[in-house]
Amino acid sequence: MTLLDDHGSALPLPPDPLSPVPEEVERGLAAYRAGDSQEARTLLTDIADAGRTAVSGHAAMALAGIELDENGLGDPCRQRLEQVAAGEDPWLGPLAAVMLTPDFQSCTSADSGRVLLGSLAAQLTGALEAARNGFEQAADVHEGTDAGDVANILLGNLLLQSGDQAAALEPLRNARQMCDGLFAGYAGHLEGHVLIGQDEKERASQVLSYAHRESHPARGGGEGLHPWVAVRFGELLAGDTWLDLVYDQMENSGVSEGVVVREPFESALTFTEISNPALADIGLHLFPGDFEPVNAALDRLETWSDERYERARRLVLALYTHVEDGRDEERTLGLKELRERLNLPKPR
Repeated sequence: MTLLDDHGSALPLPPDPLSPVPEEVERGLAAYRAGDSQEARTLLTDIADAGRTAVSGHAAMALAGIELDENGLGDPCRQRLEQVAAGEDPWLGPLAAVMLTPDFQSCTSADSGRVLLGSLAAQLTGALEAARNGFEQAADVHEGTDAGDVANILLGNLLLQSGDQAAALEPLRNARQMCDGLFAGYAGHLEGHVLIGQDEKERASQVLSYAHRESHPARGGGEGLHPWVAVRFGELLAGDTWLDLVYDQMENSGVSEGVVVREPFESALTFTEISNPALADIGLHLFPGDFEPVNAALDRLETWSDERYERARRLVLALYTHVEDGRDEERTLGLKELRERLNLPKPR
């Protein structure tokens, strides 16, 4: 894979790839959809409890979907959601974090929220057409209410997971403009992904900056969601430091480019009780040259999946020029050893 452009600079990080359901997890879900709940639970529990990997994360979310379908958003469902939120999946993790919040529980506890929970359970158990129909119905019937806004967000997330980014943009944008706090942060997080994929980096930076602020617990966001939003925002800034937003912050606050790029990763690690994506550790600890937590984060990502480990390589390369300092021999040596471990070229 090409990592540098024609000038020898690190290429921006691409949009997060979709997170398809692994075959072994799909087998368990197929058993559930065929009516064999016990067989599905047995298969999926064995996978979910087998280790901290992408496959186990998907199995845990599938079990959360089964619990949601059969028993609602109770403790067994929440326990599996906690497992997912504490993992590394950039799609399932934020969704699980949102579902764990009091705001989500409050929004879905009324009669208007029953269709949302049923549709979400359908999505998590693989009945995607039923899920989409339910979200669309709820968005239409409850237009102008919190339930309608959340339906639009969940519809946008489903469309993204189904590969229909263009269709996802409108419901996500509408929800972001109508909401604040938690739901605005989640809608902006997803909308930012779409804009990055459309190469609308300036618009993406504005949307993700807004989502970063709104997802902060001090603004009513959720502690579990904020780290995911912060990482996506930080990845964008790390790979596109010529964005107007970066220059504006440098001029208005009198800080360096590196400080602007580092701040989202720093805010991500302020709240780690629910979600602690390893990419945040890399984004923060590279700046002072604290390589022990960087390498520990790489180990976690290497165990999780090849895709997340490759994402970490790209992030290290994007941040390299921000943290390199030829006057610091110890940091120079540490960066050299890190590049060797990751088999990375040296950017200019």
